[in-house]
Amino acid sequence: MGGLLVAACVFATSNALAFDYGDAHSKAVKTCEAIDASRSQSGLLFNPAGYRSYYERSKCFQEAAIQFRDRALCDQVRERRSLFSSSWGYTAARCRQLVADGVGADRAALETLKGGYAAGGIALSDVRIERNGNGRDFDIIPAFTGTFAHGYTLTFEIVTPSGPALLHAAGYHLDATSRLRLYVRQSEIRERFPSFALDRTYSVRATVLLDVGFGGQAGYWSPAFVESVFPVRERSQSITRQITF
Repeated sequence: MGGLLVAACVFATSNALAFDYGDAHSKAVKTCEAIDASRSQSGLLFNPAGYRSYYERSKCFQEAAIQFRDRALCDQVRERRSLFSSSWGYTAARCRQLVADGVGADRAALETLKGGYAAGGIALSDVRIERNGNGRDFDIIPAFTGTFAHGYTLTFEIVTPSGPALLHAAGYHLDATSRLRLYVRQSEIRERFPSFALDRTYSVRATVLLDVGFGGQAGYWSPAFVESVFPVRERSQSITRQITF
């Protein structure tokens, strides 16, 4: 049962980490650019006041600006004035205000995470590596302190003069009771670190990073925005141990 639970946590967090803000932003902009600038809608009586007349291209850019918190996209929003249909909802000024409101909400959400992490973020107290029961592969056994249950990314590396050699990296939901035993194949280690040898001692660096996510459908957070509010250095912690394989 425990193994199945860990697998599910890894899968869920990995999906979150797979989101590419830059790629999604680029696709959204291209979609808007492909819309004829003259295409419009009017007389939409069942729409809320202010949204009963608009250019479809402007609507697309405003929605993209809000979703990606990109104020610059608001420059592409033009109001379509109509005698009987209100149109103030799709304007550059309205777009900028909605983007600013979204950024404020995002900042508040990150500050809440920041406070929770400061009060009891999960940290590594130790890490051991043992031979797996098959006698060939390895189990990484981290130990934790802290109380702030959340998604975290764990990374384990052998530190070498030519740079780090990855042992394992994945996302997990961690809390005060987390007890992990992470299976690593010797063959995978040798692929990343060809000079790896058994019965030798290596410096192993373990890092735990709070995963703050990327927002959601209501608004995506760019990596630059996240770093400006809650940088990696403030939500990560590393330890290094000398371990004989």
